Amino acid sequence: MKKQNLILSAALVAVFSASTAFAEAEVTGKIVHESSAFTQTGQGIGASDVWYSKLDTHDKDVFKVSTQAKIFIDGDIDSVTEGMTYHVELNASNDAKGLSGYKGHETSTQRDALREAYVDTEVSGFSVRTGKQQVVWGTADGMKLLDAINPTDYTEMAQNQMEDSRIPVWMINAEKDIDSGGSFQFIISEAKGNKIAGLGNKIAKGTEHDDASSDQGHAFMMKGADMITGQVNGMMNIGPALGRAANSFFSVSAGLSQSPATVSAFADGNQSSTGFETVCNNDRGAAGANTSDAICLYKIVNNEVAENGALWGGAANLDKYNILDSNDNNNKYNADEPDSMFEYLDQTVFGTFDAFVDMTTEYRVKEADGENIGFKFRDATEGGLNYSLNYLNSIDPNPYVEFNWENQAGTKLYEVKSTVGDALRLCTTVDCGGGLVNHTDNAVGGSAGVAANGVFTEKHARIHNLGGSFDTAIETKALGPVVLRGEALYQKDVMTPVVLRQSTDGNALGLKKGYFASAFQNHKTDYFKYVVGADVTALTNMMISAQFIQIRNLDYVNEGNKDSDLWKYTGDTAVMSLSNNIKRAEKDKEFYSLFLSKPFGASGEHRWNNILMYEENDGFWNRLDAEFSIDDNTQAMLEWNEYFGDEDTQFGQLAKSSNIQVGVKYSF
Repeated sequence: MKKQNLILSAALVAVFSASTAFAEAEVTGKIVHESSAFTQTGQGIGASDVWYSKLDTHDKDVFKVSTQAKIFIDGDIDSVTEGMTYHVELNASNDAKGLSGYKGHETSTQRDALREAYVDTEVSGFSVRTGKQQVVWGTADGMKLLDAINPTDYTEMAQNQMEDSRIPVWMINAEKDIDSGGSFQFIISEAKGNKIAGLGNKIAKGTEHDDASSDQGHAFMMKGADMITGQVNGMMNIGPALGRAANSFFSVSAGLSQSPATVSAFADGNQSSTGFETVCNNDRGAAGANTSDAICLYKIVNNEVAENGALWGGAANLDKYNILDSNDNNNKYNADEPDSMFEYLDQTVFGTFDAFVDMTTEYRVKEADGENIGFKFRDATEGGLNYSLNYLNSIDPNPYVEFNWENQAGTKLYEVKSTVGDALRLCTTVDCGGGLVNHTDNAVGGSAGVAANGVFTEKHARIHNLGGSFDTAIETKALGPVVLRGEALYQKDVMTPVVLRQSTDGNALGLKKGYFASAFQNHKTDYFKYVVGADVTALTNMMISAQFIQIRNLDYVNEGNKDSDLWKYTGDTAVMSLSNNIKRAEKDKEFYSLFLSKPFGASGEHRWNNILMYEENDGFWNRLDAEFSIDDNTQAMLEWNEYFGDEDTQFGQLAKSSNIQVGVKYSF
């Protein structure tokens, strides 16, 4: 039995073993209703002015109508062990506007029906809490550094309060006070992944995946996830689209698919030596006519060109995916500023497309598995400096995605450079020879049963987290008491995407030449992250908190550029996309935040809060929320989230998902 199941069993036995366990239980709860609407019209991530299908432009529509009922059950079970108590939180939820995967109960999210269930007892001087729970390490505003014990549900970004967005997990949490007034804490917990829109859903092998993921059209799906599973820009759909285009190339009597000429050479025109001028004659008129070859390429891809009176087959309906954006009869092909797949493949020889004929794609999910083990020591100096030292050996809750090739039988295929130009071969061994492969080769190609399968596998790495925190109060004349605080975290072995755009190294030639497996790899990376902040009280009980946050990549990669033999860099996980030249990450990423909180009303019975976060490269998020007490049991709520700034930043990309939310909470 897995350790997490042992923990679960121990907690449930402890709670339910006594027949009188619930005889004197205290039952409380709250009912919360929230409705949200967009404050801007526009298209969400995954759609654009040209490339769209089911992701229509939204108006200022209501996109959330959610009701949650939380029931808290507390009591003691002295019949088991003297002083033992228990706590259970049950959660019933329904979102009438939610996507199919987000309407109601889902385990390992903030909508889990059994949110918490644990017992508290004393064992040999340790306070022990066993069961499903959340543990908070760290106090940074708007961002989690040390707070890494529990995974997080990011399906509404960071809009929800952290106590609501944390995902409780099964664990043993033991803490012991020491004579100095500090404490020592030990934790062993089950490993779970963060909930991120666009990830976490298995997608079966196929040639089209428009409806395979319930996250399509999600308000908070980010560009990094969209590049993998997105309906329009996602590689899950673009791969099969390339496969059908490759099938069309193979049908060209001029031998387009066997040619060592490149996509860019064809699209740039003036290719009289290749015979390409004959390919589109029926559409262009006389050979050599001054008509864009990019348009010709577009029409081949989309099955719009006839040869000898018959349309080439195998490439219908490709204009719904972002593989070539020249559908307005203007030459938009621009490999220097690519935003569609064929522009990224500008140095790919047509012979390579034989490896893609009729290809399929598949998305696999390897769930986070194992246990996390953590230690925390907390104490204070005689001068009033509170500090902690933390260590956590854990499964990284943030997933990474690996790409590899297989044949239809599931055998791994390797990318091998052909001796004919730089054409790609996909082979079952790395030494399969170098001749230009025909698409009916058993190792690769598009005839029945031997088409390549592009496999995306979502995984979680084991990482090390070493950090600490401090806080202290300083008395000043101008501002009164000022609390200075900070957190720091060193992370080892975090898997981070490294993008290889081009190379001349062996079989790893990169994206420009169509070598996808070498183009998108993950490298073990170390990070140093820290936050420093100051808190003051001013203007009659207004709390003001300012923070500086920096995330440093200690294994940052940034080699060459588009004019170099080697062009390789660390990708920006959150926003890299076909729409932004597969954005490079920053070596040292900085954030700034300002948090304000103030009670109001005749007796301070109401409160408003506002947090403004600024992200390097001009991304902004502002969250204003207010709670109005109607009576002792009922509160009305208002929340406004505005995202703005550069659309290729973590916050700015969500501008069209800015929203206002109203709600009511009744406690009993």
